[in-house]
Amino acid sequence: MSSPTPAPPPTSRNWTLPIVGGVLALVVVAVVCIGGGVAAYLTMRESGDTSNPPTPTPAPSQVIASPPAPKTHADCLVGDWIETSYAGTAEIYGTRVQLTSKGALVRFSPEGTTLTLYENLVRTGQADGNNYEVIHNGRVGFNFVADETTLHYSNPQVEGTTTWKVNGKVRDTEPMQVLLTPETYKCSGNQLRIFGDNYAMEYQRIVPPGVPV
Repeated sequence: MSSPTPAPPPTSRNWTLPIVGGVLALVVVAVVCIGGGVAAYLTMRESGDTSNPPTPTPAPSQVIASPPAPKTHADCLVGDWIETSYAGTAEIYGTRVQLTSKGALVRFSPEGTTLTLYENLVRTGQADGNNYEVIHNGRVGFNFVADETTLHYSNPQVEGTTTWKVNGKVRDTEPMQVLLTPETYKCSGNQLRIFGDNYAMEYQRIVPPGVPV
């Protein structure tokens, strides 16, 4: 991500919780330049007949490859990422709670789609002496467009559930929902940060074995 936000929980809960929408290799453009040269091939008749002068063959034409297109900020997003830190606030059953977590997996494809996987991902927090848990299980996909600083999402595809617990007891479970809100991002090398109005997430690029970090 890449992080649209889930819709508020059911009645008596007025809050929104961001959901990010994280293995692909970066596209590498290889440019091969083939240098042209001039070659002449002369044929001589062994009979000694010089009435036909040697005819040089035409020189091969030069092949010059176009320079690669410059990389953009959006190119940095392409690949697989793991969430190393999430911090955000949400209003749960009338109480404002600061939630933290890590572990979501996010993939950004060069075709402009993103997919986030949640496998029993638990966001936890404490407020007014109570312990809160928001548990996501499922997957969220989007189409995305990125400029130098902002991610824009469309066409959400959501599967899975969100469960709310207070002091270890399940209060509710509902289908996972998301909101399409733009996000600010900063991507450099193998580090990615995504920001919303009331949350921030940090990601580490997943690098295949044997590839230098």
